[in-house]
Amino acid sequence: MKVTLDSQSGFLTSDKKYDKRAALIDTGVKAAVCFKDGDITPEMIRLQESDDRLIERGLNTVLSDHTSPSEQPTVMLEIVGIPKALCMVLNNEHQYSADERSLRYTLVKESEYISKKEVELYNKWLEIFINILNEEYYPFFLKHHKGNTDEETMKKAGSAIKKIAQENARYMVSMFTPTTLTYTVPFAQINKICVYMNDIIKNPYNEFEKLLVPYFKDFIKQLKDLDVILTEHDAHVLCPKLNVPNTDNYLYKNNKHIALSLFAERNKFSGIKLPNEYGVNFSYNMDISVASLAQFHRHRTINYEMLAPTINERKFYIPKLLLGKIDLIHEWLLDISSVNEFYPSGKLLHVNASGSLKYLINYVGKERACDRAFLETEDMFTNKMLPEIYNGLVNSGKNELAEQVKPYVLKLRCMYPDYDCPTNCGHPRIDRKF
Repeated sequence: MKVTLDSQSGFLTSDKKYDKRAALIDTGVKAAVCFKDGDITPEMIRLQESDDRLIERGLNTVLSDHTSPSEQPTVMLEIVGIPKALCMVLNNEHQYSADERSLRYTLVKESEYISKKEVELYNKWLEIFINILNEEYYPFFLKHHKGNTDEETMKKAGSAIKKIAQENARYMVSMFTPTTLTYTVPFAQINKICVYMNDIIKNPYNEFEKLLVPYFKDFIKQLKDLDVILTEHDAHVLCPKLNVPNTDNYLYKNNKHIALSLFAERNKFSGIKLPNEYGVNFSYNMDISVASLAQFHRHRTINYEMLAPTINERKFYIPKLLLGKIDLIHEWLLDISSVNEFYPSGKLLHVNASGSLKYLINYVGKERACDRAFLETEDMFTNKMLPEIYNGLVNSGKNELAEQVKPYVLKLRCMYPDYDCPTNCGHPRIDRKF
């Protein structure tokens, strides 16, 4: 894994490290907007106050846990070779923007992250899925991937088939598969995340958290090398009058005892072992694959958490392309069980989703209830999650709210009454298998 700072981002020093001094000056300006007396503007503050005064105020906001001013300077990271599992941890924290290379476009090859056996099984099932799609659905792909010539149409159809085959074959590959992530996050937030990671490093609750410890350590070390982590030593040097100890301890403290949000075991208020709840706000439990949870993570308006998977659990997602093919299903389960020790992306997780019904429909539904979306997540949302929430509203007597949800139930987003699709595919299929 290699972590660097985006060369186009702000708050960079000449040697491409993070300029904490500039970030704290900016923090001091933002803090003055909050509570400085008088009729002032940010520009007036910059003109009237020295950098040292702004740094002092910025550091004081950190020391007093008033961290919104230091959430405005951003840190733009480019991370190559990041394990998918670490992406999931970062993507479950809501204060960020990210773009991540999909594993459906990533070449699967043997590495320190991926075993030879996983690569062999990936290639085996890639070929099987390509054959199924060619034998059973080729006319469909020709119809919906037209080019200017027959040759171009066949090329487009072949490319689309391969992508879908890759999407299904990747279930065989570990959730620690490396990918590329660009991650823009507030200065305060990335520091807090490292504090939360350090809590797990010091006291992992289970075998899965233990597996993450080396990646957390590497991630934190590289951020320290890039001067992203704000320490007591930094405060001691930048503002000696504050009398902060001259140590390498984090300046941000976990005074509120917050934990990384992905892990249900660390949330004493979790609904993951409770009955589902239906209303304006919902709590919904589901069993989905690692790959599907990663897709749900793209929708940060909803809260997600999971029970840590274990080696002993052997429950796996079965691709819909295999439904009705008893021999292939048996072979699939044997193969994926054989790489269970590597936590394959097809391993089922018990996941709780909670949040606002408004955001669930407006952001998850209007982005994932689509023929072009990742099938497992679209299928779970469209055919199971939203219908069960609707029935739960009806059964609990919330009929007026249920009527508002009804127009979206068992429909793809292009059928929604309040969604205008910019790329209408013209072939919504509620029973799709790919």
